[in-house]
Amino acid sequence: MIKQIDYPNILLDALEHGVMIVDEEFNIVYWNQWLEINTGHTYSSVMEKSLLTFYPEIDYRTLQRKIRTTLRLNSPTFYDASLNNRFIPIPRNKITSSLLSTMQLQVTISPYIVEQRMVMIAVYDISDLHELKLVRQQQMEKIAHLNSELQHDKQIIDDNLLIVKTDGEFHITEVSKAFNAFFGFKENELIGWPLQIIYSDKTPLTEYTYMKKTLQNLERWTGEIEIISKQSEPLWMDAVMTPWIAREGVLSSYMAIYHDITDKKRLEILATTDPLTKLYNRYKFDEIFNIMLMRGHWKADDSFAIVMADIDNFKHINDMYGHPRGDEVLVKIAELLAKMLREGDTIARWGGEEFIFLLPHVDAHKAMFVAEKLRIAVEQLGLFVNVSVSFGVSLYVEGDTNATLLNRADTALYKAKENGKNRVEILQ
Repeated sequence: MIKQIDYPNILLDALEHGVMIVDEEFNIVYWNQWLEINTGHTYSSVMEKSLLTFYPEIDYRTLQRKIRTTLRLNSPTFYDASLNNRFIPIPRNKITSSLLSTMQLQVTISPYIVEQRMVMIAVYDISDLHELKLVRQQQMEKIAHLNSELQHDKQIIDDNLLIVKTDGEFHITEVSKAFNAFFGFKENELIGWPLQIIYSDKTPLTEYTYMKKTLQNLERWTGEIEIISKQSEPLWMDAVMTPWIAREGVLSSYMAIYHDITDKKRLEILATTDPLTKLYNRYKFDEIFNIMLMRGHWKADDSFAIVMADIDNFKHINDMYGHPRGDEVLVKIAELLAKMLREGDTIARWGGEEFIFLLPHVDAHKAMFVAEKLRIAVEQLGLFVNVSVSFGVSLYVEGDTNATLLNRADTALYKAKENGKNRVEILQ
């Protein structure tokens, strides 16, 4: 008999994707409303029964291995819901021109209660994305065909695709009518300018450099990039850039094809950004943190640090000046801290008046130096009220986990508070 637990039903039922909680033997502990609606199986009908009862066609051997890996590593894993490893079939009710009758699923397995061998399985309907990929693939095939008959079909490309061509030095030589119309430029207005002129100044220089290096190596570059329209509106594009080789085998130019993903990107930003400070939220930080942990090649003189920061006496600021002014302090400090970090560093709002940093490629001395620089900058910020921040630093050492690193940083922060605040402490 599975131990009954008081789950946050309301929150899980409000999600716009499926959530089930099972143990490693596939016994169902929770089944949210999304699954009830889309599978036809009610919570009461599946409760404390095995998933095998309802879906015998699942590759349970693979699923069990994934569940056990998740529990062993205490870290999320993905179940490949492909044709060879089908997950639960869910009818697709959306009316489309696609022949996809059942949902294309993305399945994530996360630790839930490790001691009781339970995991949370999240089921996402990515049918629309799957269709978009098919559409994009068809578009790329169409473009390849059009390029082979460029002189005959150039007008079709020019009117319908967002294309920019450059010379070997990345100066713009040709822009499609569709690109000019979409971004508000006049004909020939961009000709002769370096390609970088159309990109947002928020694009990291390292990303632009990597893109150029990839293309110069005669390889295709793909990625997401922000382009600024003539009206200064930032628009996110899915970009494919290809080196254009002349018949004699010499590089002659580059061609970029863009696809508008602004709405998708805005949704991603909403999901990963703290609405007040515009910093990453805790969810996004954890994602970056786990990736950093998995790299596993860190050394004592080239490691990464976790830094936790807490605004001193913030409750007093709220009580004295009111929460709107307190929010103003939070925003100003967040802007300052983000501005001072190195490219490649990560900052997020951890909660309340706390911030958290991830500093790659540092040793203990360098991590302390960065934290002290930030502390002094806040102290000299010059707001309507004097503010200071306390910092706790922990450096990754072999064997560390997410929990051990965070615990040391939190303990170091507590030590900084106990020792008078407005100071930096490290715990190794």
